[in-house]
This record gives sequence, structure tokens and C-alpha cells, in this order.
Amino acid sequence: MFDQTILKQNIIKVLGLEDLPEKRKLALIEKMTEIIQKRLLIRITEELKEEDKDEFIKISETKDEKALSDFLQTKIPNLDKIILEEIIKFKQELIKNK
Repeated sequence: MFDQTILKQNIIKVLGLEDLPEKRKLALIEKMTEIIQKRLLIRITEELKEEDKDEFIKISETKDEKALSDFLQTKIPNLDKIILEEIIKFKQELIKNK
């Protein structure tokens, strides 16, 4: 089961960064999002069957988010769970290392 507490926590507040200028907070959130997206990409490629990886790349290159989402939901039925796991893992790492 997921740690809903960590999932709901505002990471900026938990890390004690709420006094940073808004521009800096937004930059941090953008960087965190980028890291999570990269981790998700790795997990997704690990979950996909070899024959689906080429199709995944082709759809990704079209930038069609709906097609990509539909493809991933079809090929990785537990995608939502994977996304939550990666977000929670990342937040736990940040909290542990603060």
C-alpha cells in the first residue's frame, strides 16, 4: 500500500524551502518533475515487452499525449501504481537527505 501521507505532503514545505523566492521554488519543482519523468521513462521501458518498445518510441516522437497515454495504459495496466511509486520514492529520498 502507498504511503498516502508522503504523497499528500507539500515537498517544498517539508524541506523547509517555503521562504525561497517564488521563482526559485518553481525552478525546483520543475527540476523535481523532470527527475521523476526520467525515472518513469526508465521504469516504463523496463515494464514494456521488447516488441512494444519501438512502438513506444514512435508514439513518443509524435508528441501525441493522448495516443501515448492510451498506449501505455494498454501495455502497462499498473501504470498509475508505477507513477505513484516513483513520486513517493523520490519524495522519501528528498526527505531522508534533507
